[in-house]
Amino acid sequence: MNLKKWIVNREQTGNSCFSRQEVANAFPELSANAISAALSRFNANRLVQSVHRGYYCVIPAHYALVGRLPPVYYIDRLMEWIGRPYYLALHSAASFLGAQHQKVMITQVMVQMPHISTSSKKNPDIDWLYRQRIPSEFLLRTNGENGVIAYSNAELTAVDLVRYANKAGGLSAVATVLAELRESTDFTGASEGVFKTADVTDIQRLGYIFESALGDKAQAEIIYSELVKMNVTLRTVRLDPSCEGPAISVNERWRLRVNTEIELDEI
Repeated sequence: MNLKKWIVNREQTGNSCFSRQEVANAFPELSANAISAALSRFNANRLVQSVHRGYYCVIPAHYALVGRLPPVYYIDRLMEWIGRPYYLALHSAASFLGAQHQKVMITQVMVQMPHISTSSKKNPDIDWLYRQRIPSEFLLRTNGENGVIAYSNAELTAVDLVRYANKAGGLSAVATVLAELRESTDFTGASEGVFKTADVTDIQRLGYIFESALGDKAQAEIIYSELVKMNVTLRTVRLDPSCEGPAISVNERWRLRVNTEIELDEI
């Protein structure tokens, strides 16, 4: 069996992703230069895609015209190979949870620190985000086209959207997605759970959005009661930390300088 047939056979047997080292192990007679040349040729001919240095995935026929794979096709296998926990986050997670208003143009992947060496050329459709710890207890999993996909549950998604609002299109975009997710979110017990993954200021902003932007008094009250249970001192901060403008008003309940107007898109 030559290398091309070996690659095609992997896809047919459900092992469509492989490392350069696996090729070297399977073909010890090939030199390092010969392997590199062959893989570069197969990548140029769209037989495989180099998704990370030293890691490749076979491109199935139905993706051949596009010329590259969607990240959800290979992300779980790639992160297992790298040896780093991950999950789909923000808009990518929200789409798995049923939010359809924001069309996902890029796959947002949360990875445990430290930063990994990634190439924007190899992964142009991935926005890498980082946490000190991946809270696996708040992750959901589903079977994808080429393996399992991990994504944040509704509560962690909500917290992340607020925390990384600059990566999610701003607070108005965040509030629009939260409006779609609020039937799925339940923050009861969050003080001993998902709120431990967030900064206190994230929770302040989250509560304000539910109360003032979404008009969801019930969930806002739960968020506030859980915040009180955390027994932390609240400091007054800007609603939008990226906005340097003066405060329009001050919300005493959430200790926020309201320096922007949150407007929901039509759902």
